[in-house]
Amino acid sequence: MTWGRRGFFVCQATRCLRKISSGMKRNRFLSVLFLGGILAAPSALKADPAQAEDVAYRMAGNYIAKSFQMAPTDHSGVLGSGQAIRFIIPVTKGLDYVFLVGADDFAKDVDIYVYDEVGGLILDDRRSAKLAGVQFRSSYNGTAVVYLHMARADGLASYCVLVGRRGAGASKEGAPTPDEALPPGAVQKP
Repeated sequence: MTWGRRGFFVCQATRCLRKISSGMKRNRFLSVLFLGGILAAPSALKADPAQAEDVAYRMAGNYIAKSFQMAPTDHSGVLGSGQAIRFIIPVTKGLDYVFLVGADDFAKDVDIYVYDEVGGLILDDRRSAKLAGVQFRSSYNGTAVVYLHMARADGLASYCVLVGRRGAGASKEGAPTPDEALPPGAVQKP
């Protein structure tokens, strides 16, 4: 890319089109259409993070009604078609978990895969849809490895991941249960 005579930024493609279309009105018209297409293309690649977040929170409404405690994550961003990210979420035995992925209109197919610490697939959502979500009960204490795959997108697409959990979970070995933690003679409120 180089600077034009009047200080405008001119790309090599524009210079080539000028040389080819000089003196021919029809070709000049086509070169303007071509240049307009090049300039309009980046606007088609813009993702909409606000829309992805709105979609994710609308999805979460159903799970909040089911007593899930939903929390935002720092796993939001932009992916192109075929790209994937991986993140790790701590899990507690006996708790129910839900992973929800909201996406903007540029996303066409989003998939989510959840693996345990040793690489065993716990659950996946590979439906051909722009929304993805999985719900499972953890059978162990540790971490879950979650992969988000943007299977198809028009240009770049925004995504937003929410994590929810529900339940009391199992107490750690050696930790007193709530009844054992009470002082002698105290009664736990129902």
